[in-house]
Amino acid sequence: MRFEHCMALDSRADMKPTIRRICWDEWREFYTFGQTRDRIEYAALRDRQLSGSSDFDEGDVRNSQPTSLSGLEPTSALAPPPMLMAAADAGAAPVTTPTPTPAQVAVADAGPDAAPPAADCAADCEQTWAFCRSECKTAPCDKGCSSKYKRCMKRCF
Repeated sequence: MRFEHCMALDSRADMKPTIRRICWDEWREFYTFGQTRDRIEYAALRDRQLSGSSDFDEGDVRNSQPTSLSGLEPTSALAPPPMLMAAADAGAAPVTTPTPTPAQVAVADAGPDAAPPAADCAADCEQTWAFCRSECKTAPCDKGCSSKYKRCMKRCF
């Protein structure tokens, strides 16, 4: 079920409030993973609004004000998120860049030709893995080489 389906049910005057509530309940229970916060908040708002309604009278559900943080209806999946905070306060403290740590300075001073961290250890692991695989003739042996390689790489980092 898509978010738009529940929105469509909300727009139909002939649809019973209990069916709308079931739609929003189901959407919140099964389809919120990976959704934007405004959609989740709107679904929760509609669920709260519809929880007190009956099939005969929806009450002031349609006239109630949204209580979500954004105060907006859900946006399109392609639209940028709504601006919730002012860009810059006149009285706000200026943004400062953090002072680099000695380790960060050492990495920066190493130059562009420097090897990544634990490169020697990783090279040893790769050599061991290549030798192990060259000796293998079966899939279980190959799997054993891969697990040894993974353990070796974990020790590197």
